[in-house]
Amino acid sequence: MADPAARGVGLVLLSGGAARAAEWVRRGVVPCHVGEHPAWTMVTPASAVTAAAAPYDDALTLLASRHVGPRQSPTIGLFVIDDAAVITAQAAGWRTVRRWALRGVEREVRPGPELPALRPQDLHRVLASAAPQRRIRLAEITDLWRRTDLTQREWLVEAAQVLGLPGARVLSGQDPAPGPRIDPDPRAVGAFETVVKDVQP
Repeated sequence: MADPAARGVGLVLLSGGAARAAEWVRRGVVPCHVGEHPAWTMVTPASAVTAAAAPYDDALTLLASRHVGPRQSPTIGLFVIDDAAVITAQAAGWRTVRRWALRGVEREVRPGPELPALRPQDLHRVLASAAPQRRIRLAEITDLWRRTDLTQREWLVEAAQVLGLPGARVLSGQDPAPGPRIDPDPRAVGAFETVVKDVQP
């Protein structure tokens, strides 16, 4: 099985508990490790490739963009994909959207092209809605956005620590498997491939 660390690292933090997160993984196409935490459930790819055929076989990209419903929101994603660090966040609620912050090779945080931008104040609201274990000041997030002295992976580890989130050891590579491996249901993979077969580039 391909090493998920070959292209980067990925971590999704979900609300709602490990059983619900495991079911979310089974309904997708990315095999993942699922680890329980008092405040969040950690989901990280168990393979660099999905259970789907190319061009939908990149586990990091598909996990970063995977829809999360209101029962598992708020949610936060932390990724290194190739040369970019990515933070995604979606607040609790039925009509919320996922927002994106991308940190490129120049180590400046920018919005993604045609993606809703994740600003420090947006992330601050998501954290507040998640009942964090400690209060995070907006200035701490703003300072994090301005850091240019860290590599992409170091910046994500710092983000997890500053934001009071679990998963710093996952992001650093010290604990790449925070829980049992869950594989997608073959029926979910088949349904996904049926939907996308007519839109493949």
